[in-house]
Amino acid sequence: MRYILVLVFLFITSGKALAEQSVTIFVKETSYSINTSDEKLNSAELESKLKQLKFSLVTLDVDYCAGPVMVAEVYVAIANANPSVKDVHLKASGSHEQSKCKFV
Repeated sequence: MRYILVLVFLFITSGKALAEQSVTIFVKETSYSINTSDEKLNSAELESKLKQLKFSLVTLDVDYCAGPVMVAEVYVAIANANPSVKDVHLKASGSHEQSKCKFV
């Protein structure tokens, strides 16, 4: 009986590991957005939205025009919203043409 309970416990915990949630945060020149949402967020709103989600994996899609302050603020928001995040992946996007960047 004890072995069956151990196997059930292992099965349940392995299911949790497979069901980890992932979130993609788009870091733009002056705003953020989460997953497929078109809603433009500032750093405080981003942190608030992230606190409502359960996730352990993050992909940061950083636009070419996003400055270093924008990237730093997203890391702070992630750390404050969910300090147990296991992995953060970086992905670059956008165009390198300076005319497309308004503030950087």
